[in-house]
This record gives sequence, structure tokens and C-alpha cells, in this order.
Amino acid sequence: MSRGPGSVSCMDLEVFTRAMGKSLPTARYAALKPAFEAAMRSAGITTPARAAMLVAQIGHETGGLLWLEELASGQAYEGRADLGNTRPGDGPRFKGRGAIMVTGRANYTNLSAWAHGRGMAPTPTFFVDHPERLASDTYYMTGAVWYWTVARPRLNALSDARDLEGATRAINGGLNGLADRRERYSVACTLEDRLIPGDTTKEETVSQKVLPYSRAWVGQDTYYNCGPASVQTIVLSKTGRLVGEQDLGRALGTHTGGTDHVGLFPAVLNKYAPGGNYRSAVMPNDPPTAEQRELLWKRLVASINGGYGVVANIVAPPSNYPKAVAPSTISPAYRGGTVYHYFAIMGYAESGSSRRVWVADSGFYPYGYWLSFSQLASLIPPKGYVYATPPAPKPKPIIKEENMNDIDRTRLRLALEQLAGPGKDKKGLPVWEGWDVKATAAAGKRRIRTTGKCTPVEALFVIGEEILSQYLEEEKK
Repeated sequence: MSRGPGSVSCMDLEVFTRAMGKSLPTARYAALKPAFEAAMRSAGITTPARAAMLVAQIGHETGGLLWLEELASGQAYEGRADLGNTRPGDGPRFKGRGAIMVTGRANYTNLSAWAHGRGMAPTPTFFVDHPERLASDTYYMTGAVWYWTVARPRLNALSDARDLEGATRAINGGLNGLADRRERYSVACTLEDRLIPGDTTKEETVSQKVLPYSRAWVGQDTYYNCGPASVQTIVLSKTGRLVGEQDLGRALGTHTGGTDHVGLFPAVLNKYAPGGNYRSAVMPNDPPTAEQRELLWKRLVASINGGYGVVANIVAPPSNYPKAVAPSTISPAYRGGTVYHYFAIMGYAESGSSRRVWVADSGFYPYGYWLSFSQLASLIPPKGYVYATPPAPKPKPIIKEENMNDIDRTRLRLALEQLAGPGKDKKGLPVWEGWDVKATAAAGKRRIRTTGKCTPVEALFVIGEEILSQYLEEEKK
């Protein structure tokens, strides 16, 4: 029986073990469970129907997570150009790995770039350079998330429809192993909301926006250019124009010691990303007050909603180095004592009381990651941040009759007649008596024969003439 709205339920180890068919010792499932749950959250698999489909399909593909790497050597894939295996040894090197067996150089390449862009892999070619890592406890579900959401984006919809055969075809290309998949699916369906990953059983609306930007230009050119690099990312995102770090550095007064303070940024951003009306703010209190935190969030969200990134100036001692939060899995590699740094904030997400920001970090790989808002607020003091205050979009003007010209009035009258019919009262207002069925259908047919065209009203009458005529005859009787 499904639990009530106020109850809290999530997938515990016993349920996870049962869902996977108990193919492994419990201790092994305990090691695999964190990545599995994180993947479910990343792929939006947070309902019983979706969870049941996922565990059934992955349970079959891996024998209950027993096989995270294809048992065959992969030699059969050698020279397969359709998989991108164009170099000697690509077949074995890029054989199937992970919970949904990702296969071939092309797929490893696409997966790597995607995972890096989401902060889930340290470099854009990570799985190409280290293909064996795709079968590791940390990354074995990364390919499944990519496959579920990018390669086969209809899988959640198929899961919602409980279309086991459709999902099987999407994953397998056919119906191989359907009996085993169906048996696993039946078991999973009995587990209901106990399959939901932790922290997602409460129905909460996720508000999220990440500005599009080029990952290729995030990294800074010199050790002191984090300020210019952050501005470059924002300007390129907003305008599509790539301005060199040297030019931006000169405008900011950047030197080998860095960029002096956030007050130097608004003029440069307003020049190269016009319309943002950028301003700077200082957060002197460490820790910041609740009011300062809330104002930071409000300004950050408004800036990003307006299409403009935010620059944050942070102070990160080793005890408070930025730590990635889900769905990111790789924290930036800060090192060397206290780090004084600028980075660009290019997105945000809010779910209930949970808030996070997407950081485009020019100084430390993976160069992009989700960071909790609470940690961001703790990193900024006593420095500050730079945010945009773009003007609110102008409301569409309401057209009043006194402002219409004769052509506008004629168009409005004709459009209204299409809906109401030609009849008018003494004041010239429509009486909504409609159109004569037979006459309108006949007029439509004549127009179609002579011009090949007709009005929408005539088309409806022509199509429905027989049904409408039958109804009129029945009414007469």
C-alpha cells in the first residue's frame, strides 16, 4: 500500500538489495547504493513508476549489478565505425561498461563531455582517457544517467506510462530478455515508494535555471586572471562575443596580484554586456546576517533570470574549500592554503529549503559544479559580489478601441463575425446567432472550388455539414 502524503519513505539497503535480486552480498550493495541513488536524482527518477522501470532494466542488463563490465573482450567491436571505433584497439578499450553498457569511442566521448559539463567528471575526455573508470563504484551509474536523459530522453515518459516493452526497445533495440525484465519489474512495482531515493519523497517543486555558456573558454590564461576570466564567461554567454582576457584585464586594472576589488567590475560588465546595469555589493559580516544572505539570493536569482551571470569574490581557507553538491560529484581541486578568488555564478536551483548555485570556476577543474548556496554565502565575506539589475520587461500594451484606426476596427469586426455570425443588434453589437449551416457550407465549397481556399468557419461547416444537417432534421422531427 502506498504511504500517505505526510509520510517519509526512501530506499533503504534491504529494499535496494531485494530490488537488485540479491545477486551480491549486502556489503557490496551498500558500496554501490550511494551512486545509484545520486543517479536516480540526477535523471529525475523520483517516482515509483520510474524507479521500478530503472531497477528492472538495470537489474537485467547487469545481473543485479553483478556485471558492470562486458564479459566479452570487446574484440567484436574492433573497427566498428558506427561506434566511432576508428583506431586500433578501440574495440576492447571501449567495450560495454557501466549499469547500462556504454559502448564505443563515440559514446565514451559524448558521455565524457556531457558529464564534465555537469560537474560529474574532472575533464572533458575523462572516460576516453580512463575507460575502466566507467565501471567503478563512483562512476558506474554516470553512463546510465546520460543514456536515460540524453541518448534516450523518452525513458522517463515510457516509465510514467508503465510501458515495459517500449522502454526495453529503447534500451535494447529489441525485446531481448523481456521475461526477466518483466519479472524484475513486477517485484519492483510491489516496492512502490520504498524505491524512491533519499530526500526526494516529499513533493517539492524544483526551480532551476542555468545560463548557456561555452565550457571551452572558462579556464583562465594566467594564475591571476580569475577576474577577467569570470567577466569573459558572462560576456560570451550574454552576447556571443569573445573578448580577450588581456583586454578585460586592462579594463579591470588586473595585475599579478589579481583584481583589487568588486567595485571595478560593474563598469566593465556594463560596457561589454550592455543592458545589465551591473552593481557591486560588499558582505562585511562573517558569517553574514540572515538579511545579507537573503538579499544575495534575491539578487543572484534576478540577475540570472535576466540572462546575466554574477561574479563572486571569495576567500576560501582549507577548512572551507568549495565542495560540490549533487548532482555534481567532483569538487574543485583547491589547494595551496587560503585561496582568494573570483568565479562566475551562471545558474541556480531551489527545491524547498535547499538552494544551490552553478559555478563556472576558471581556476580549478572540473571548472563547473553545483555549490550549496549556504557555502557560497560563507565564502564571500568580507569580500563581495557583482550582480545585474536589468530592467523589467515592458508589459504588452493593451489596445483600446479609442486608439484603433479604421483598418484595426474593420479587422476586429471581421474576426468577431467569424465567431459570432453576421447578426447585429440596433447598436451594431453581435447577437451571437451564428451562421446558417447549409448556406455557410455551400459558400465554403464554392470558395474551395474556385480559389482552393476557405475561412476557418467555412472549413468547419464543410467538414461537419452532414452531422449538423442530421441534427437539424432530428430537431425538426
